Amino acid sequence: MQAKSILSVVALATLIAGSPFAAGCKTTAEASVTEESVQAVPVAIEDPLTEEHDGGSVGWDFAPDGTVRAIVKAPDGKPIDKDVSGTLTWKGPNGDAQAPLALDAKTGLLVATGPKLEADLTEVKYDIIVSGKPWNGTLHVPSGGTKVIVEGARKAEKRPIPPGKTGPNGGVIQVVGDDTIEVVADKASGQVRVYVLDADLKPVPVGDRKIKLGFVGQGSELVVLTPGPGGLYCVGKVAAKVNPVKLTVVVARPTHADVVLVGYRPGVHVIVGPSAPAVNVVVATSWNVDVKVRTPPGVVVVHDDDDDDGRPVHIHVHGKHKHKHKHKHHPHHHHDH
Repeated sequence: MQAKSILSVVALATLIAGSPFAAGCKTTAEASVTEESVQAVPVAIEDPLTEEHDGGSVGWDFAPDGTVRAIVKAPDGKPIDKDVSGTLTWKGPNGDAQAPLALDAKTGLLVATGPKLEADLTEVKYDIIVSGKPWNGTLHVPSGGTKVIVEGARKAEKRPIPPGKTGPNGGVIQVVGDDTIEVVADKASGQVRVYVLDADLKPVPVGDRKIKLGFVGQGSELVVLTPGPGGLYCVGKVAAKVNPVKLTVVVARPTHADVVLVGYRPGVHVIVGPSAPAVNVVVATSWNVDVKVRTPPGVVVVHDDDDDDGRPVHIHVHGKHKHKHKHKHHPHHHHDH
């Protein structure tokens, strides 16, 4: 409706204010207040991050300011708004913080208020009781809230990875923002590496990227990675040397950070519990690294059987001494003196 028509309707309503029809008319201001009131009562959560349990599902909306909303649904998709409650536990550097999940009678949503999301990833555990049955889970939530994970999944969908395709080191491939990465862990040592890959899925320098991983499996852990030798990967260590059921990745640059839940697609429920599929990142590798300190002091020799192109590498760091080393070198070995 054009502005002129709206003004005409308002004028007409003013003229007939004393007539029997006046009872059914509202001023523009009154109509505006009514519309705002309706909009203030949400009937659903937009873009929830939904986890599937045996008895139904719970869709999450974590906001950056610490407010949380959750919608619990039965297997048939109908909201459950009776006999449901819960508790959230935020894990932080200064200890844990807890808050109850209370049912809002007006919206049928579980609501809570917790700490502001300030870290790149915050681990949040939930314990929900639905008709006497426990639903438990763990989320790694970015500073921008759960919507950031949904947005990251939408961006990743535009550059799909062929089903079953693995990285050059046998790990899982995932699109994160404008990057394509490989996440792979050694099942013997628990060492985990993240490689940044080019269009041909070949490793490229990590550069100024900072990477964090949130693992959820038999337990949960947050792993901060550091640049590896030569800058061709970031490296860390996981305590649980088994494939996780959920893997959240943050790739941070000086100007922004991208976050993904590996394998997640918008609108698809994340299966949790005993029936959850694993993310295949743990493999047998040849990352046998032996670090030895020899006498006299100041000599450190590192033998790495894999410098990512299949060639053995011997790195010698010499202190101020007159000790001589004699080695037999293969012609194509690389030496750093």
